[in-house]
Amino acid sequence: MAEPIDGTGSPAAASDPQRLRSGEYRIDLAARGIRRNDVAVEVEAKVFDLIALLIAHPDRALSKREIGDALWPDRAVTDAALSQLLRKARRALGDDGEAQASIRTVHGRGLQWVGALEADEDPNPPQAAAAETTATMPASAAAPRRRLPYWLLGGLVVAVLIATAVLMWPASRPPAAVPTAAPVRIVLLPTVERSGSADLAWVRNGLTGLIGSLLGDRSGIEILAPPDAFGDPAVHPPEDADTRRRLREASGATHAAFTELRTLGPLVELDLRVVALDSGVEYREVLRGSTPAAIAVDAAARVRQRLQQPLPDGAVAAAATAEIQDPFVAEAYARGIDAQMRGDQTGAKKYFDICLDHDPALLWPRLHLAAAQIATDEVDSGVANAERVAETARRRGLVAPYLQATRQLASVAFRRGDIEAAATRLDAALADLHEPLPALAQIDLLVAYGSIESERGRRREARERFDEALARARALGDRRREASALFNLAVVENAEGDAEAAIARLRAALDAARAGGDGGLEAAILLNLGGAEHNAGRSLDAATLLQQGLRLARERADRQVQVFSAIGLGWVLNAFERTADAGALGEAVLRHAEHEGNAYWEAEARWLLSALAARRKDWTGALDQLERARALYAARGMQRNVGQVLAETVQTAGHAGEAARAHAAAEAYRRLADEATDARPLAERLPLIDAQLRHVDGDAAGATDALAAFVAGRGTDRGPVTQAAVFELGRWQLDLGRSEATLALPALTTWLADQPAAIALRVDALRAAGRAAEADAAQARLDALRHSPQLDLPAALRTIP
Repeated sequence: MAEPIDGTGSPAAASDPQRLRSGEYRIDLAARGIRRNDVAVEVEAKVFDLIALLIAHPDRALSKREIGDALWPDRAVTDAALSQLLRKARRALGDDGEAQASIRTVHGRGLQWVGALEADEDPNPPQAAAAETTATMPASAAAPRRRLPYWLLGGLVVAVLIATAVLMWPASRPPAAVPTAAPVRIVLLPTVERSGSADLAWVRNGLTGLIGSLLGDRSGIEILAPPDAFGDPAVHPPEDADTRRRLREASGATHAAFTELRTLGPLVELDLRVVALDSGVEYREVLRGSTPAAIAVDAAARVRQRLQQPLPDGAVAAAATAEIQDPFVAEAYARGIDAQMRGDQTGAKKYFDICLDHDPALLWPRLHLAAAQIATDEVDSGVANAERVAETARRRGLVAPYLQATRQLASVAFRRGDIEAAATRLDAALADLHEPLPALAQIDLLVAYGSIESERGRRREARERFDEALARARALGDRRREASALFNLAVVENAEGDAEAAIARLRAALDAARAGGDGGLEAAILLNLGGAEHNAGRSLDAATLLQQGLRLARERADRQVQVFSAIGLGWVLNAFERTADAGALGEAVLRHAEHEGNAYWEAEARWLLSALAARRKDWTGALDQLERARALYAARGMQRNVGQVLAETVQTAGHAGEAARAHAAAEAYRRLADEATDARPLAERLPLIDAQLRHVDGDAAGATDALAAFVAGRGTDRGPVTQAAVFELGRWQLDLGRSEATLALPALTTWLADQPAAIALRVDALRAAGRAAEADAAQARLDALRHSPQLDLPAALRTIP
């Protein structure tokens, strides 16, 4: 990544030969001269520029637009002018349109150098053939320049029940200072499609996705997704000052792009408007063409030209390599983006495959294909594609796709629980990057590596990064990134055992996500907030929040959040003995997971179904579902989940009286902890597991005393390990006739608000203590809670569409 690259992205190391031989022709790039058998060939400056540009990229065809941007950076070029230049270049090299021995026309893609090239060792290099050839070469083709990572695809990655964020920044180096040049942050609103044709439904999301890819990859412009409330620009026109103000406050954007598509007989027309959100100054142009995708390619170039920003240290933006230009490929790519945004990853894969069948060198379609494959459990294929992009981009010096591919690879390692592998990959990949990244990317990177620090157990460092991200997001007015930082701070506070502080952070994050108009993030926060409220003992609130998240995810066709909201709601309903609805949710997720071939979702469904079987005291069924869930998690390398299921297996086998199975699961858990890079999260539960084994082996009193000492040592911690230990301890104490000790458990009162398991345990303890009136009152309260309307599940929410 350290080597400089030329104007269109190919490596151009200082050691590259400047004098080349192609058959009987000698080409001196430094002296800008061509000789044939030691006879100078007269060549115009612009003709030489074209030859030099093509020689710099022998591995691919350069499109008309790339050539025009390099040779005529300040004006548009006509087809006639380019054709004339091509004829002169071929004539200078003894080539013609029929032979195409040096310059080949690649149909639908552009021009490519195909002539033989070798270094010319002649000690007496030719001089320029004519004074005319010494004219200054355009900056975009004359000198190597470094590609700056000014746009990174993707946004925030929010995992279920913990925030993993986007992995992108090494711990050893804080994000660089924000560049001094005033940045342009543009929000691209969905295209308004006026034809009413169902065949053009894809343009709403697809055109803006295509424009964003083409726009951000070649400029100093940061791309933002629109707030949900502005999903229909026809309802919120750009000339409305209130719309501009609300867009700016929700996203922190400086500009907004509005596009509207109409059909004019066989042609299509795109009304393009770019508006400065503070002043209302507008650039507007109407573009016409034969296909929407072809017009979108042109629109991206127009916007880029209008909004291009000066880059730090006098650098200039380099033209992209492997850029999508062919109209057929552009439409397939746009359709793939649309499918991906609608949650149809299978459909998206088909479109990205079409792009790559047409041109395997395209990087962005391959990156999106990798993401879709990973999302649909084709993890190995997704990793292979991401690695291919990373290697190609590294070799060519392309920062943006290199970082995006690295992020995907690190995210897979992170999800599999190999935190150090994720960090190592990122550290190595980013070691050669020296340019300051734009402000929004810096925030994402702070959040990203904060997540790694959190997983490493370095919570102070994680908190520092999240706090810094929060301050920067608020300074920029970016409510989405503010929500992300708050969300991740909640994860740290929950890990520290401060559930109430975590819930307060999540509620603040929910407000910020709603203000920022990010329905996807809102649904994810609702999911996590529901889980946190349930763990804190407010299970009715949890049911309400989870149903809200499930509805929102359904509206947005976000299958991932739908699945996990359904699973979370199933756990809450099971706790209230609403087993029919809980079972319906579990079976719906299981059917959907099997249909999609998603082992992760299937594992989550089977874990829930194991709890339902355990409630029926079907210990064989419960243990079978746990074993199947463990195998599915293990196959995906999700060691954290494997550990949790093994711990659950120890407990379930203990309740079933199956000592051998409990010991086997405990031994597997210990091996997992021994092999883990960071064993602390797994080791935290070992005292509980040891007590459970002691209990199943018949030493009930000794196990109870050991577990009581463990709970006492947890202090004010109310995390999942403490909760599991408290409920296990309470049941054991009742079995030993120690009801007063159960009632005196200080930790139990944490979950007495409306968590049915805690109330039920208290009812049993009160009856055992002879306090019948109090037990009856508590039981009546529990019965009323089990019939609360908040738990009623509409039929529409029992399925996963």
